[in-house]
Amino acid sequence: MDLLPVAVFIRLPSLLTNLSGRHLTDPDLLEDLQSLSEMLDEYTKTQTTFDQYAAELQSGHLRWSPPHRSPTFWKENARRILDESNGALPKKLAEILAKDWENDKQVLAIGCNDVGQLVKEEPARRGQLERLGLKARVMELMGDKDESVRWESLHAVGEWLRYTFEN
Repeated sequence: MDLLPVAVFIRLPSLLTNLSGRHLTDPDLLEDLQSLSEMLDEYTKTQTTFDQYAAELQSGHLRWSPPHRSPTFWKENARRILDESNGALPKKLAEILAKDWENDKQVLAIGCNDVGQLVKEEPARRGQLERLGLKARVMELMGDKDESVRWESLHAVGEWLRYTFEN
């Protein structure tokens, strides 16, 4: 059961659909494919967007999946992201952003976006994010050579500054 979020994240359901379209004859393999497909179908029916986001974070690699750009997602889930499992998800985000991602700079851009969204939706919790080193890292990324990383980090720092001066 623990691997189901990762299985969905790596698009195992579409792979199983592809396999089931082939002319396989091994009855044991067909039964296993059917069983696994049913298990994944049941899981995806009950999962939430929060679960998708958490699974993506836990995978250690971010991509521009729907939650990152959804204002509704952040409004509904920012507090839960900060609170779930004693702050495990922001810690994982800090761990992801701590790497240089030289071969995949979009991970840094997405992480900066997420930090900015958390600050925007839960400004009173900025201290929690600062203690994880996220503010310093996002500020550091404003000087990254990648334009999208600079853009997203600038937006995140902008959220921090907006709430700093409003209070």
